[in-house]
Amino acid sequence: MASSNGNYALIQVVEHKSKSNKKEFIQNFESIGSAVLYGICSTSMAFANKTVITSYQFDFPFFIMACQMMLCIIFLEGLRIYNVVYIPKYSLKLGQSFLWPSVFYALHAISALYALGGMSIPMYVAVKRCAPIVTLILSVVILKKNVPSMKIILAVTLISFGCILAGFGDIEFEMRAYTYGAVSVLVQGLYLTLAQKSLEEMSALLVLYISCYNTIPLFVFIGLFYEGQSIIKFEKFSDSGFLLCFFIQVVTGVLLNYSLFLCTAKNSALTTSLVGVLKSVLQTTIGFFTFGGVEFNSLNIFGISLNMLGGIMYTYTKYMEKFK
Repeated sequence: MASSNGNYALIQVVEHKSKSNKKEFIQNFESIGSAVLYGICSTSMAFANKTVITSYQFDFPFFIMACQMMLCIIFLEGLRIYNVVYIPKYSLKLGQSFLWPSVFYALHAISALYALGGMSIPMYVAVKRCAPIVTLILSVVILKKNVPSMKIILAVTLISFGCILAGFGDIEFEMRAYTYGAVSVLVQGLYLTLAQKSLEEMSALLVLYISCYNTIPLFVFIGLFYEGQSIIKFEKFSDSGFLLCFFIQVVTGVLLNYSLFLCTAKNSALTTSLVGVLKSVLQTTIGFFTFGGVEFNSLNIFGISLNMLGGIMYTYTKYMEKFK
């Protein structure tokens, strides 16, 4: 409605601009906050696992994963019941539609914990950085994707060659831990490749929800019958330090899964991968000086540096290709 009062029109424009700025600020805060949360949770997770498994010698990965899945289900069910997010109620039919990815998800989680128990964090990060290689190969073989560019192939070669060099330079090389690490990378690639098909029809949060329900019977069953007696004999349940670290480990595991999907939703999968590279650099740096540190030698340091360079190059190239 027209008005002869110029001040009135001016006030309306300023008010609208103020609301627009406020909305933009909230959106930026959510985007940056979700990325920071994912980075913190992802960086903390390896150290939390390492503390519980190595420092307190609580090497029971099935029991640990069962606790994380239980807490995750409680968290997601709460969000679903109070309509914070829309997730259809779990059913056997829904679980069956995502059965094989869930199986590989469970194998990945367990083998990663076993691997972390026998190698330093810098070496663990170097091995895990090979996951995109497996995913890349499987996407071409299974999903019939196009062969990647030469820059991507070069980055993948650097990652692989750097990991091999670092392994040869690892003075405390433990074959069992490296075998679990290789298995973890392989099944993670299978999980991500199979999940990629489902993510075209399902939300990322729904995939996490189904995976928790599908895998918890396996974790509980094997945890009780394979680890039950050893857990009962564990002597540090009265240790407040252990209980605090175990609680942080379980909660961080749940937050990591949630922050991963939150970061992807508020930003993009590309932003999530960029945060992943930054946190892996931080994990590697801190890992050199924690939990006994790493025995420095030129081959080991050169291999890890080459591996890290390849990871950065891979992410940057993917970003530029996506941008174009």
